[in-house]
Amino acid sequence: MSVRFPIVAAAAVATSFLAGLPACDCGTVPLGAPPGRLSGVACDVDTGEPVAVGSVIEIEADGDVLTAAVGDSGAFFFGNVPAGDVVVVLPTDRRLSARVNSDASVEVVDTACRDISLEHPGSIEGRVCNGHVGNVVAGADVVLVLPDGTQIAVVTDDDGYFTMSPVPQGNHALSIRGDGYSKTLLVEVGADEVVVLDVADACAIPAPGEIGGVRGLVCAADFGGLVDATVSITLENGDVLSVRTDNEGRFDLTGVPAGVHTLLIQKGSFRAEQTVVITAGDVLELSEDECALEPEDIRVAFVTGSTNDHMRDVLGSLGINDEQIDVFNGDWAEQLLSGDLSINGYDVLFLSCRSEEADLRSDSNKVDALRDYIAGGGSVYASDQAYGIIELAFPDKVDFEGDDTVQKAANKGARVADLDSNIVDFNMASSFGTNSATLGYPLQTWSVMRTVAADVDVYAKANAPLIGGARVNNSPQIIGFDHGAGRVIYSSFHQEPGTHPDQLRILQILMFEL
Repeated sequence: MSVRFPIVAAAAVATSFLAGLPACDCGTVPLGAPPGRLSGVACDVDTGEPVAVGSVIEIEADGDVLTAAVGDSGAFFFGNVPAGDVVVVLPTDRRLSARVNSDASVEVVDTACRDISLEHPGSIEGRVCNGHVGNVVAGADVVLVLPDGTQIAVVTDDDGYFTMSPVPQGNHALSIRGDGYSKTLLVEVGADEVVVLDVADACAIPAPGEIGGVRGLVCAADFGGLVDATVSITLENGDVLSVRTDNEGRFDLTGVPAGVHTLLIQKGSFRAEQTVVITAGDVLELSEDECALEPEDIRVAFVTGSTNDHMRDVLGSLGINDEQIDVFNGDWAEQLLSGDLSINGYDVLFLSCRSEEADLRSDSNKVDALRDYIAGGGSVYASDQAYGIIELAFPDKVDFEGDDTVQKAANKGARVADLDSNIVDFNMASSFGTNSATLGYPLQTWSVMRTVAADVDVYAKANAPLIGGARVNNSPQIIGFDHGAGRVIYSSFHQEPGTHPDQLRILQILMFEL
Protein backbone atom coordinates (compact mmCIF):
# COMPACT_ATOMS: atom_id res chain seq x y z
CA MET A 1 0.00 0.00 0.00
CA SER A 2 1.48 3.42 -1.03
CA VAL A 3 1.50 6.42 1.27
CA ARG A 4 1.01 9.95 -0.16
CA PHE A 5 2.26 12.97 1.80
CA PRO A 6 0.37 16.24 1.42
CA ILE A 7 2.16 18.84 -0.70
CA VAL A 8 1.99 21.37 2.11
CA ALA A 9 3.90 19.06 4.39
CA ALA A 10 6.63 18.49 1.78
CA ALA A 11 7.11 22.21 1.38
CA ALA A 12 7.40 22.64 5.11
CA VAL A 13 10.11 19.97 5.28
CA ALA A 14 12.07 21.67 2.48
CA THR A 15 11.82 25.05 4.14
CA SER A 16 12.99 23.63 7.41
CA PHE A 17 15.96 21.96 5.73
CA LEU A 18 17.08 25.10 3.85
CA ALA A 19 16.78 27.22 6.97
CA GLY A 20 19.62 25.28 8.47
CA LEU A 21 22.06 26.04 5.67
CA PRO A 22 24.26 29.16 5.48
CA ALA A 23 23.20 31.96 3.06
CA CYS A 24 24.47 31.46 -0.53
CA ASP A 25 26.56 34.22 -2.14
CA CYS A 26 26.55 33.31 -5.84
CA GLY A 27 28.67 36.23 -6.96
CA THR A 28 25.86 38.04 -8.83
CA VAL A 29 25.96 41.83 -9.31
CA PRO A 30 22.72 43.85 -9.25
CA LEU A 31 21.83 45.35 -12.62
CA GLY A 32 22.56 49.11 -12.66
CA ALA A 33 20.76 51.81 -14.62
CA PRO A 34 22.06 52.29 -18.19
CA PRO A 35 24.55 55.20 -18.50
CA GLY A 36 23.73 58.56 -20.04
CA ARG A 37 25.54 61.21 -22.12
CA LEU A 38 26.87 64.63 -21.21
CA SER A 39 28.10 67.46 -23.45
CA GLY A 40 28.79 71.17 -23.28
CA VAL A 41 31.10 74.03 -24.23
CA ALA A 42 33.86 75.24 -21.89
CA CYS A 43 34.99 78.87 -21.97
CA ASP A 44 37.70 81.06 -20.49
CA VAL A 45 36.45 83.09 -17.53
CA ASP A 46 38.33 86.24 -18.55
CA THR A 47 37.68 86.36 -22.30
CA GLY A 48 34.38 84.49 -22.55
CA GLU A 49 35.83 82.63 -25.57
CA PRO A 50 36.00 78.79 -25.89
CA VAL A 51 39.02 77.20 -24.19
CA ALA A 52 41.86 75.83 -26.28
CA VAL A 53 41.53 72.59 -28.21
CA GLY A 54 42.89 69.69 -26.15
CA SER A 55 42.04 71.18 -22.76
CA VAL A 56 40.99 68.44 -20.33
CA ILE A 57 37.51 68.15 -18.84
CA GLU A 58 36.84 65.75 -15.95
CA ILE A 59 33.65 64.20 -14.62
CA GLU A 60 33.44 62.89 -11.04
CA ALA A 61 30.67 60.29 -11.08
CA ASP A 62 29.90 57.44 -8.71
CA GLY A 63 33.43 57.47 -7.28
CA ASP A 64 35.10 57.37 -10.68
CA VAL A 65 36.80 60.12 -12.70
CA LEU A 66 36.17 60.32 -16.46
CA THR A 67 38.24 62.57 -18.74
CA ALA A 68 37.78 64.00 -22.23
CA ALA A 69 39.65 66.50 -24.38
CA VAL A 70 38.00 69.65 -25.66
CA GLY A 71 37.45 69.84 -29.41
CA ASP A 72 36.94 72.82 -31.69
CA SER A 73 34.87 75.74 -30.37
CA GLY A 74 35.35 74.51 -26.78
CA ALA A 75 33.00 71.53 -27.22
CA PHE A 76 33.31 68.37 -25.13
CA PHE A 77 31.34 65.12 -25.02
CA PHE A 78 31.10 62.12 -22.69
CA GLY A 79 29.18 59.15 -24.06
CA ASN A 80 29.15 56.70 -21.14
CA VAL A 81 28.38 58.54 -17.89
CA PRO A 82 26.90 56.67 -14.89
CA ALA A 83 23.36 57.85 -14.17
CA GLY A 84 23.01 60.12 -11.15
CA ASP A 85 24.50 63.35 -9.78
CA VAL A 86 27.90 64.22 -11.24
CA VAL A 87 30.44 67.03 -10.92
CA VAL A 88 31.97 68.48 -14.09
CA VAL A 89 35.48 69.86 -13.51
CA LEU A 90 36.36 72.52 -16.09
CA PRO A 91 39.81 74.05 -16.76
CA THR A 92 41.09 76.23 -13.87
CA ASP A 93 39.28 73.76 -11.56
CA ARG A 94 35.86 75.33 -11.96
CA ARG A 95 33.12 72.90 -10.95
CA LEU A 96 29.57 72.50 -12.20
CA SER A 97 26.92 70.11 -10.94
CA ALA A 98 24.71 68.12 -13.29
CA ARG A 99 22.15 65.35 -13.15
CA VAL A 100 22.61 62.57 -15.72
CA ASN A 101 19.56 60.47 -16.45
CA SER A 102 19.72 56.91 -17.69
CA ASP A 103 20.01 56.58 -21.51
CA ALA A 104 19.51 60.34 -21.96
CA SER A 105 21.61 63.34 -22.95
CA VAL A 106 22.25 66.39 -20.78
CA GLU A 107 23.99 69.61 -21.81
CA VAL A 108 26.06 71.55 -19.29
CA VAL A 109 25.91 75.34 -19.60
CA ASP A 110 29.12 77.16 -18.73
CA THR A 111 28.20 80.70 -17.67
CA ALA A 112 31.75 81.81 -18.54
CA CYS A 113 30.73 81.63 -22.22
CA ARG A 114 29.63 85.16 -22.96
CA ASP A 115 30.17 88.17 -25.18
CA ILE A 116 32.42 90.45 -23.17
CA SER A 117 31.91 93.20 -25.74
CA LEU A 118 28.67 93.97 -23.89
CA GLU A 119 30.38 94.42 -20.51
CA HIS A 120 32.29 97.64 -21.21
CA PRO A 121 30.53 99.41 -24.09
CA GLY A 122 31.77 102.53 -25.81
CA SER A 123 30.04 105.24 -27.81
CA ILE A 124 30.15 106.95 -31.20
CA GLU A 125 29.64 110.62 -31.83
CA GLY A 126 30.31 112.84 -34.79
CA ARG A 127 29.12 115.19 -37.47
CA VAL A 128 27.83 114.34 -40.92
CA CYS A 129 28.93 116.55 -43.78
CA ASN A 130 28.55 116.33 -47.54
CA GLY A 131 31.97 117.51 -48.59
CA HIS A 132 31.02 117.68 -52.26
CA VAL A 133 28.56 120.51 -51.68
CA GLY A 134 30.02 121.90 -48.45
CA ASN A 135 26.94 121.40 -46.26
CA VAL A 136 26.29 119.57 -43.03
CA VAL A 137 23.57 116.91 -43.32
CA ALA A 138 20.73 117.51 -40.85
CA GLY A 139 18.09 114.85 -40.21
CA ALA A 140 20.29 112.02 -41.52
CA ASP A 141 19.58 108.47 -40.31
CA VAL A 142 22.63 106.97 -38.58
CA VAL A 143 22.21 103.20 -38.13
CA LEU A 144 24.49 100.61 -36.54
CA VAL A 145 23.59 96.93 -37.05
CA LEU A 146 24.98 94.52 -34.43
CA PRO A 147 25.87 90.89 -35.21
CA ASP A 148 22.61 89.64 -33.65
CA GLY A 149 20.59 91.86 -36.00
CA THR A 150 19.79 94.47 -33.35
CA GLN A 151 19.93 98.04 -34.66
CA ILE A 152 21.02 101.22 -32.90
CA ALA A 153 19.62 104.25 -34.73
CA VAL A 154 19.87 108.00 -34.17
CA VAL A 155 19.21 111.11 -36.28
CA THR A 156 21.60 114.03 -36.83
CA ASP A 157 20.52 117.38 -35.39
CA ASP A 158 20.24 120.71 -37.26
CA ASP A 159 24.03 121.10 -37.18
CA GLY A 160 24.69 117.54 -38.42
CA TYR A 161 25.78 116.18 -35.02
CA PHE A 162 24.84 112.81 -33.55
CA THR A 163 25.64 110.72 -30.46
CA MET A 164 25.17 106.94 -30.22
CA SER A 165 25.54 105.25 -26.82
CA PRO A 166 26.03 102.60 -25.53
CA VAL A 167 27.77 100.70 -28.35
CA PRO A 168 29.21 97.19 -27.78
CA GLN A 169 32.92 96.68 -28.37
CA GLY A 170 34.01 95.43 -31.77
CA ASN A 171 34.04 96.30 -35.47
CA HIS A 172 30.69 97.60 -36.68
CA ALA A 173 29.28 98.87 -39.97
CA LEU A 174 27.75 102.31 -39.54
CA SER A 175 25.43 103.46 -42.32
CA ILE A 176 24.52 107.13 -42.76
CA ARG A 177 21.79 108.22 -45.11
CA GLY A 178 20.38 111.71 -45.53
CA ASP A 179 19.29 114.16 -48.19
CA GLY A 180 21.77 113.70 -51.06
CA TYR A 181 24.14 111.71 -48.86
CA SER A 182 24.77 107.98 -48.37
CA LYS A 183 27.80 106.35 -46.81
CA THR A 184 28.83 103.22 -44.89
CA LEU A 185 31.80 103.29 -42.51
CA LEU A 186 33.60 100.54 -40.60
CA VAL A 187 33.97 101.73 -37.00
CA GLU A 188 36.06 99.98 -34.33
CA VAL A 189 34.85 100.57 -30.77
CA GLY A 190 37.01 99.65 -27.77
CA ALA A 191 36.11 99.17 -24.12
CA ASP A 192 34.73 102.43 -22.65
CA GLU A 193 36.00 104.25 -25.77
CA VAL A 194 34.38 107.32 -27.30
CA VAL A 195 34.86 107.19 -31.07
CA VAL A 196 34.63 110.64 -32.66
CA LEU A 197 33.71 110.93 -36.32
CA ASP A 198 33.85 114.69 -36.80
CA VAL A 199 34.38 115.71 -40.40
CA ALA A 200 33.53 119.39 -39.94
CA ASP A 201 36.61 120.45 -41.93
CA ALA A 202 35.06 118.87 -45.03
CA CYS A 203 32.07 121.18 -44.72
CA ALA A 204 33.90 124.16 -46.15
CA ILE A 205 32.29 125.11 -49.47
CA PRO A 206 34.57 123.90 -52.27
CA ALA A 207 35.70 126.07 -55.17
CA PRO A 208 33.07 126.32 -57.91
CA GLY A 209 33.27 123.47 -60.40
CA GLU A 210 31.26 121.82 -63.12
CA ILE A 211 30.20 118.79 -61.10
CA GLY A 212 27.00 116.90 -60.37
CA GLY A 213 25.99 113.43 -59.26
CA VAL A 214 23.79 110.40 -59.82
CA ARG A 215 21.80 108.27 -57.40
CA GLY A 216 19.52 105.24 -57.67
CA LEU A 217 18.77 101.66 -56.70
CA VAL A 218 20.61 98.48 -57.72
CA CYS A 219 18.45 95.35 -57.97
CA ALA A 220 18.13 92.09 -59.93
CA ALA A 221 15.24 90.08 -61.43
CA ASP A 222 12.51 90.34 -58.78
CA PHE A 223 15.20 90.12 -56.12
CA GLY A 224 15.02 93.59 -54.59
CA GLY A 225 17.91 95.84 -53.60
CA LEU A 226 21.46 94.45 -53.73
CA VAL A 227 23.72 95.33 -50.80
CA ASP A 228 27.40 96.18 -51.36
CA ALA A 229 27.21 96.36 -55.16
CA THR A 230 29.83 98.60 -56.81
CA VAL A 231 28.71 101.63 -58.85
CA SER A 232 31.44 103.46 -60.76
CA ILE A 233 32.28 105.94 -63.50
CA THR A 234 35.69 105.98 -65.19
CA LEU A 235 36.72 109.49 -66.22
CA GLU A 236 38.65 110.39 -69.35
CA ASN A 237 41.88 110.80 -67.39
CA GLY A 238 41.55 107.26 -66.00
CA ASP A 239 40.38 108.24 -62.54
CA VAL A 240 37.58 106.06 -61.18
CA LEU A 241 34.76 107.45 -59.08
CA SER A 242 33.00 104.66 -57.21
CA VAL A 243 30.62 103.99 -54.35
CA ARG A 244 29.00 100.90 -52.85
CA THR A 245 25.29 100.42 -52.33
CA ASP A 246 23.90 100.69 -48.81
CA ASN A 247 21.86 98.12 -46.87
CA GLU A 248 18.84 98.86 -49.08
CA GLY A 249 20.73 98.62 -52.37
CA ARG A 250 20.81 102.39 -52.93
CA PHE A 251 23.76 104.51 -54.03
CA ASP A 252 24.66 108.19 -54.27
CA LEU A 253 27.67 108.92 -56.48
CA THR A 254 28.71 112.57 -56.16
CA GLY A 255 31.52 114.77 -57.47
CA VAL A 256 31.02 113.65 -61.08
CA PRO A 257 32.15 116.11 -63.78
CA ALA A 258 29.33 117.37 -65.99
CA GLY A 259 29.02 115.50 -69.26
CA VAL A 260 28.20 112.11 -70.73
CA HIS A 261 29.53 109.07 -68.85
CA THR A 262 29.18 105.30 -68.73
CA LEU A 263 27.83 104.13 -65.38
CA LEU A 264 29.02 100.61 -64.49
CA ILE A 265 27.14 98.60 -61.87
CA GLN A 266 28.64 95.30 -60.72
CA LYS A 267 27.98 92.63 -58.10
CA GLY A 268 30.04 89.48 -58.49
CA SER A 269 29.68 88.22 -62.07
CA PHE A 270 26.51 90.29 -62.58
CA ARG A 271 26.97 93.65 -64.27
CA ALA A 272 25.13 96.37 -66.13
CA GLU A 273 26.18 99.49 -68.02
CA GLN A 274 24.18 102.54 -68.96
CA THR A 275 24.85 106.01 -70.31
CA VAL A 276 24.15 108.92 -67.96
CA VAL A 277 24.19 112.66 -68.61
CA ILE A 278 25.44 114.62 -65.60
CA THR A 279 24.43 118.27 -65.24
CA ALA A 280 26.52 120.70 -63.19
CA GLY A 281 25.05 121.37 -59.76
CA ASP A 282 22.37 118.69 -60.15
CA VAL A 283 21.94 115.07 -59.06
CA LEU A 284 20.49 112.70 -61.65
CA GLU A 285 17.79 110.46 -60.15
CA LEU A 286 17.61 107.08 -61.91
CA SER A 287 14.18 105.47 -61.94
CA GLU A 288 13.80 102.07 -60.30
CA ASP A 289 13.02 100.64 -63.75
CA GLU A 290 16.70 101.19 -64.53
CA CYS A 291 18.03 99.35 -61.48
CA ALA A 292 18.33 95.77 -62.71
CA LEU A 293 21.59 93.88 -63.07
CA GLU A 294 21.32 91.48 -65.97
CA PRO A 295 23.06 88.07 -66.15
CA GLU A 296 23.06 88.03 -69.97
CA ASP A 297 26.85 87.76 -70.34
CA ILE A 298 27.44 85.17 -67.60
CA ARG A 299 28.67 81.74 -68.70
CA VAL A 300 28.38 78.82 -66.28
CA ALA A 301 30.06 75.40 -66.21
CA PHE A 302 27.72 73.18 -64.20
CA VAL A 303 29.00 69.82 -62.87
CA THR A 304 26.26 67.33 -62.03
CA GLY A 305 26.33 65.06 -59.00
CA SER A 306 23.52 64.09 -56.68
CA THR A 307 20.08 64.10 -58.29
CA ASN A 308 18.87 65.79 -55.10
CA ASP A 309 20.90 68.94 -55.78
CA HIS A 310 18.72 71.41 -57.70
CA MET A 311 21.10 74.37 -57.89
CA ARG A 312 20.16 74.96 -61.53
CA ASP A 313 16.73 76.03 -60.28
CA VAL A 314 18.42 78.77 -58.26
CA LEU A 315 20.27 80.02 -61.35
CA GLY A 316 17.03 80.02 -63.31
CA SER A 317 15.32 82.10 -60.62
CA LEU A 318 17.91 84.84 -61.27
CA GLY A 319 17.42 84.89 -65.04
CA ILE A 320 20.33 82.65 -66.06
CA ASN A 321 18.90 80.48 -68.85
CA ASP A 322 19.91 77.06 -70.20
CA GLU A 323 21.80 78.60 -73.14
CA GLN A 324 24.24 80.14 -70.67
CA ILE A 325 24.90 76.85 -68.85
CA ASP A 326 27.09 73.98 -70.11
CA VAL A 327 26.60 70.72 -68.20
CA PHE A 328 29.47 68.37 -67.34
CA ASN A 329 29.48 64.96 -65.65
CA GLY A 330 32.09 62.79 -63.91
CA ASP A 331 34.86 63.61 -66.42
CA TRP A 332 34.53 67.37 -65.92
CA ALA A 333 38.10 67.82 -64.66
CA GLU A 334 39.52 66.14 -67.76
CA GLN A 335 37.38 68.31 -70.04
CA LEU A 336 37.86 71.65 -68.29
CA LEU A 337 41.26 71.53 -66.58
CA SER A 338 43.54 69.91 -69.15
CA GLY A 339 44.66 70.64 -72.69
CA ASP A 340 43.27 74.00 -73.77
CA LEU A 341 41.98 74.77 -70.24
CA SER A 342 38.37 75.23 -71.35
CA ILE A 343 37.53 76.36 -67.81
CA ASN A 344 38.83 79.83 -68.67
CA GLY A 345 35.82 80.39 -70.92
CA TYR A 346 33.45 80.39 -67.93
CA ASP A 347 32.67 82.98 -65.30
CA VAL A 348 31.50 80.48 -62.68
CA LEU A 349 32.11 76.78 -62.01
CA PHE A 350 29.32 75.03 -60.09
CA LEU A 351 30.22 71.79 -58.31
CA SER A 352 27.05 69.99 -57.25
CA CYS A 353 26.86 67.71 -54.24
CA ARG A 354 28.80 64.48 -54.95
CA SER A 355 30.65 65.91 -57.94
CA GLU A 356 33.28 63.41 -59.03
CA GLU A 357 36.84 64.40 -58.09
CA ALA A 358 38.89 61.33 -59.00
CA ASP A 359 40.75 63.11 -61.81
CA LEU A 360 41.85 65.84 -59.45
CA ARG A 361 43.23 63.45 -56.84
CA SER A 362 45.34 61.67 -59.44
CA ASP A 363 46.64 64.75 -61.26
CA SER A 364 48.16 67.69 -59.39
CA ASN A 365 48.34 69.67 -62.64
CA LYS A 366 44.55 69.80 -62.74
CA VAL A 367 44.45 71.06 -59.15
CA ASP A 368 46.92 73.79 -60.10
CA ALA A 369 44.75 74.66 -63.12
CA LEU A 370 41.70 75.00 -60.89
CA ARG A 371 43.55 77.34 -58.53
CA ASP A 372 44.89 79.36 -61.48
CA TYR A 373 41.37 79.72 -62.89
CA ILE A 374 40.17 81.24 -59.61
CA ALA A 375 43.24 83.43 -59.20
CA GLY A 376 42.58 84.84 -62.67
CA GLY A 377 39.09 85.99 -61.70
CA GLY A 378 36.94 82.86 -61.99
CA SER A 379 34.49 81.87 -59.27
CA VAL A 380 33.65 78.45 -57.80
CA TYR A 381 30.58 77.38 -55.87
CA ALA A 382 30.54 73.92 -54.25
CA SER A 383 27.84 72.33 -52.13
CA ASP A 384 27.63 69.59 -49.49
CA GLN A 385 29.50 66.43 -50.52
CA ALA A 386 31.56 68.24 -53.15
CA TYR A 387 33.58 69.46 -50.14
CA GLY A 388 36.48 67.16 -51.08
CA ILE A 389 37.34 69.39 -54.03
CA ILE A 390 37.65 72.45 -51.80
CA GLU A 391 39.64 70.47 -49.24
CA LEU A 392 42.00 69.20 -51.96
CA ALA A 393 42.63 72.57 -53.62
CA PHE A 394 42.69 74.69 -50.44
CA PRO A 395 43.58 72.39 -47.49
CA ASP A 396 44.40 75.27 -45.13
CA LYS A 397 41.12 77.16 -45.54
CA VAL A 398 38.60 74.84 -43.85
CA ASP A 399 38.76 72.14 -41.20
CA PHE A 400 36.05 69.61 -42.03
CA GLU A 401 34.72 66.96 -39.65
CA GLY A 402 36.74 63.73 -39.56
CA ASP A 403 40.18 62.73 -40.81
CA ASP A 404 41.25 65.03 -43.66
CA THR A 405 43.22 62.19 -45.28
CA VAL A 406 40.10 60.02 -45.63
CA GLN A 407 37.63 60.75 -48.41
CA LYS A 408 34.04 61.46 -47.34
CA ALA A 409 35.07 61.54 -43.67
CA ALA A 410 33.17 64.82 -43.19
CA ASN A 411 29.84 63.26 -44.16
CA LYS A 412 28.70 62.95 -40.56
CA GLY A 413 25.81 65.43 -40.40
CA ALA A 414 22.53 63.94 -39.14
CA ARG A 415 19.23 64.41 -40.92
CA VAL A 416 17.36 67.50 -39.70
CA ALA A 417 14.44 69.02 -41.58
CA ASP A 418 14.71 72.50 -40.08
CA LEU A 419 18.03 73.69 -38.67
CA ASP A 420 18.05 77.13 -37.04
CA SER A 421 21.06 79.13 -38.21
CA ASN A 422 22.52 82.51 -37.34
CA ILE A 423 23.56 84.81 -40.20
CA VAL A 424 26.79 86.42 -39.01
CA ASP A 425 27.76 88.33 -42.17
CA PHE A 426 26.55 91.96 -42.09
CA ASN A 427 25.86 92.28 -45.82
CA MET A 428 24.01 88.98 -46.01
CA ALA A 429 21.91 89.85 -42.97
CA SER A 430 21.09 93.20 -44.57
CA SER A 431 20.11 91.52 -47.86
CA PHE A 432 18.15 88.80 -46.08
CA GLY A 433 16.43 91.24 -43.74
CA THR A 434 17.22 89.40 -40.50
CA ASN A 435 20.10 87.55 -38.85
CA SER A 436 18.35 84.18 -38.49
CA ALA A 437 17.39 81.64 -41.14
CA THR A 438 16.09 78.07 -41.36
CA LEU A 439 18.15 75.57 -43.35
CA GLY A 440 17.17 72.05 -44.38
CA TYR A 441 19.15 68.80 -44.34
CA PRO A 442 16.48 66.20 -45.21
CA LEU A 443 18.85 63.49 -46.50
CA GLN A 444 20.60 60.81 -44.49
CA THR A 445 23.92 62.63 -44.12
CA TRP A 446 25.74 65.85 -45.06
CA SER A 447 29.22 67.35 -44.85
CA VAL A 448 30.09 69.23 -41.66
CA MET A 449 32.58 72.08 -41.18
CA ARG A 450 34.29 72.71 -37.85
CA THR A 451 36.51 75.80 -38.19
CA VAL A 452 37.92 78.07 -40.89
CA ALA A 453 41.11 80.08 -41.38
CA ALA A 454 41.25 83.72 -40.32
CA ASP A 455 40.94 85.00 -43.91
CA VAL A 456 37.76 83.00 -44.62
CA ASP A 457 34.39 84.74 -44.43
CA VAL A 458 31.62 82.91 -42.55
CA TYR A 459 28.12 83.84 -43.70
CA ALA A 460 26.08 81.64 -41.35
CA LYS A 461 26.61 79.29 -38.38
CA ALA A 462 24.48 76.63 -36.66
CA ASN A 463 24.78 73.90 -34.04
CA ALA A 464 25.24 70.92 -36.35
CA PRO A 465 23.87 67.53 -35.17
CA LEU A 466 26.09 64.55 -35.95
CA ILE A 467 25.16 60.96 -36.60
CA GLY A 468 25.43 59.22 -33.21
CA GLY A 469 24.06 62.05 -31.08
CA ALA A 470 26.96 64.50 -30.73
CA ARG A 471 27.00 67.91 -32.38
CA VAL A 472 29.41 70.62 -33.55
CA ASN A 473 28.47 73.93 -31.94
CA ASN A 474 28.72 77.05 -34.09
CA SER A 475 29.54 75.01 -37.16
CA PRO A 476 30.00 77.22 -40.25
CA GLN A 477 27.20 76.50 -42.74
CA ILE A 478 28.27 78.87 -45.52
CA ILE A 479 31.78 80.20 -46.12
CA GLY A 480 33.60 82.20 -48.76
CA PHE A 481 37.16 83.31 -49.47
CA ASP A 482 39.12 85.11 -52.15
CA HIS A 483 41.97 83.55 -54.11
CA GLY A 484 43.71 86.09 -56.29
CA ALA A 485 41.03 87.93 -58.28
CA GLY A 486 38.46 85.13 -57.87
CA ARG A 487 36.08 83.87 -55.21
CA VAL A 488 35.19 80.48 -53.69
CA ILE A 489 31.87 79.82 -51.96
CA TYR A 490 30.97 76.58 -50.14
CA SER A 491 27.75 75.62 -48.37
CA SER A 492 27.07 72.47 -46.36
CA PHE A 493 23.55 72.38 -47.80
CA HIS A 494 22.19 72.31 -51.33
CA GLN A 495 18.85 73.19 -52.86
CA GLU A 496 16.05 70.63 -52.83
CA PRO A 497 12.34 70.99 -53.60
CA GLY A 498 10.29 71.41 -50.44
CA THR A 499 13.05 72.94 -48.28
CA HIS A 500 12.36 76.07 -46.25
CA PRO A 501 11.98 79.27 -48.36
CA ASP A 502 14.85 80.84 -46.37
CA GLN A 503 17.25 78.45 -48.06
CA LEU A 504 16.39 79.53 -51.61
CA ARG A 505 16.68 83.19 -50.64
CA ILE A 506 20.13 82.65 -49.11
CA LEU A 507 21.36 80.77 -52.18
CA GLN A 508 20.13 83.59 -54.41
CA ILE A 509 22.08 86.08 -52.31
CA LEU A 510 25.18 83.87 -52.56
CA MET A 511 25.03 83.86 -56.36
CA PHE A 512 25.85 87.58 -56.31
CA GLU A 513 29.03 86.80 -54.37
CA LEU A 514 30.45 84.80 -57.29
